[in-house]
Amino acid sequence: MRVRSRDLTHSALWLALYVLLALYPLLWLAAVPSRNAASFREELASALGFLALSTMAMQFVLTARFEWLAPPFGTDLVYAFHRYVTAVALAFALLHPIVLLAPDAASIAGFLVPWDAPGSVAAGVVSLYALAILAVTSYARRALRIPYDAWRRLHGLAAATAVLFALWHAVAARRLLGAPIVRWLWIAWTLGWAALLLRVRLAKPLALLRRPYVVREVRPERGDAVSIVLDPHRHDGFRFRAGQFVWLTLGGSPFAAAEHPFSFSGSAQRAPRVELAVKAIGDFTRRVVATVKPGDRAYVDGPFGTMSVDAFPDADGYVFIAGGIGIAPCLSMIRTLADRGDSRPHVLVFATSEWDRTPFRDELPALARRLRLTVVHVLEKPPPGWTGETGHVTEELLARHAPRDGRRGYFLCGPPPMMDAIERALARLGVPLGDVHAERFHLA
Repeated sequence: MRVRSRDLTHSALWLALYVLLALYPLLWLAAVPSRNAASFREELASALGFLALSTMAMQFVLTARFEWLAPPFGTDLVYAFHRYVTAVALAFALLHPIVLLAPDAASIAGFLVPWDAPGSVAAGVVSLYALAILAVTSYARRALRIPYDAWRRLHGLAAATAVLFALWHAVAARRLLGAPIVRWLWIAWTLGWAALLLRVRLAKPLALLRRPYVVREVRPERGDAVSIVLDPHRHDGFRFRAGQFVWLTLGGSPFAAAEHPFSFSGSAQRAPRVELAVKAIGDFTRRVVATVKPGDRAYVDGPFGTMSVDAFPDADGYVFIAGGIGIAPCLSMIRTLADRGDSRPHVLVFATSEWDRTPFRDELPALARRLRLTVVHVLEKPPPGWTGETGHVTEELLARHAPRDGRRGYFLCGPPPMMDAIERALARLGVPLGDVHAERFHLA
């Protein structure tokens, strides 16, 4: 249950590999002298440009969904890192022309319009604009009111444009292509990223296309949510761990980039059947809740994620803390434990706004009878006569209900502000960091 040395070693190795790949072109830059007598400023500008290119290219690794990449980080951390690195790549890309043209700052304005600039420079300008669009729409999608599906397509197009035009700009600059060995290293490096792009945009959708699912059941739940039950269509499906998640495409094609991550809510003991809980909280999820029906075709990419009771089997019991539809992965783990006949004591702290809008509240008493499960409802707006917990999940509330004996695994899922507050509260209560497990997604 504590942070394992093997996980720390794997984390260090992956971070080292990431840094090495990101700095790979700089190793060439240091090893191959420039044909011209370049100044320190020009060398620094070249280094910034290649750092921007390699950082952009590395983004495809972070989002390629390699099953072996996420552990031990957790997929939420991988995607959070992906978002922050976009800003780093944009900073490198902006500094590249600023440093290069610093003695003649007025000339920078002359390159802002791509069609007025030389071909190789125009490619760099287009790449810079695409990267800026990528960063702005990623950080401000909700503020700009960009629909989820449109943002996904724009995101993919802008990412491919930024990398491909940056490669064109770098090749045209011919800074590294003087020696034959370096030309071959550059070709291999470029082909590697091209292969990764093909894997993400072509090979993965083709594989999903051959393994469709069918919606067998759609159950309305309280709080504008539905449970969607899917079965594999003419294939064996997959096994998963309770608490993991998948990327779901409903209808259409896996090439349409109209997918969304959803946590399993069903028992892992009932695989390959897949059950997901979806709440109408954004444009994508509202459309799913309003239109999904039995018989619909679906594509399921997964499973992903490290938040699971199966990853921490030595616990003396588990504490699940959920907010709203964040109950889904916790429900998957509780249902799985019930199907296994687990005899350890467990606690569920479930925070919702109103009693009548609390999803799965009618099933929880039956699960509590099948398990040694204590269910604690926390209502923000309690009905008249309510005698349970009210308000928010606080340190004091957790101190009242969280077990103090033995080693417990804590699993959190809910709105980000709630999870931040609970993680701080658990730390103050002395819960070891390695015993707290959570994954966060902000898509809707």
